[in-house]
Amino acid sequence: MMKNNFDSEDTELNEKNKKEVKKHKPQDENANVARDEATIGAEEVENKIDESWKLKLQIEKENSIALTKMCQQLQADFANYRKRNANLAQESRQNGVFDAVEALLPAFDAIKSAMKHITDEKTLEGLQMIEKEFINNLATLGITPIKSVGEQFDPNKHNAVVAEPVEGKESGEIVEEYKVGFTTEDKVVRVAMVKIAK
Repeated sequence: MMKNNFDSEDTELNEKNKKEVKKHKPQDENANVARDEATIGAEEVENKIDESWKLKLQIEKENSIALTKMCQQLQADFANYRKRNANLAQESRQNGVFDAVEALLPAFDAIKSAMKHITDEKTLEGLQMIEKEFINNLATLGITPIKSVGEQFDPNKHNAVVAEPVEGKESGEIVEEYKVGFTTEDKVVRVAMVKIAK
């Protein structure tokens, strides 16, 4: 009988537990549903955050690309500016040299003219030394005399002030130089005044 009492007690306990489980079951189901909804809500929030970050990253990437392009353009502009200024400085220096040389050329012409009329050997030697020194100093500036006598006439380098027939000379050949011309590698400082054969 004792055994039966235990059995009946066990049965009663099992029934109570089942009732309790039944009572709690809907609550557990509600909790699971709430948990599932919270998980889904969290995932949605996470997805929205991911989308927001992706959008921000995309914007930052585009800004970075735009800034990089702008920096490259500024570098190119600055390199062009430096080149332009270097060329301008070189050109200004060269123009200054040309202006100074042009101002001194009448003195050179006077020396050349005097050499044609002076008969004293010592004085002539002195003037030839001055002429040579003048030409050497111009050479240090990159300015050299234009070759004329015996050369063919070049309108870019020569100014023909006299043209007449000369025996034994080809037409257009320079036979006499009245004023020495000067040039650099790429620019004529002063054209030579010459006489050419016709």
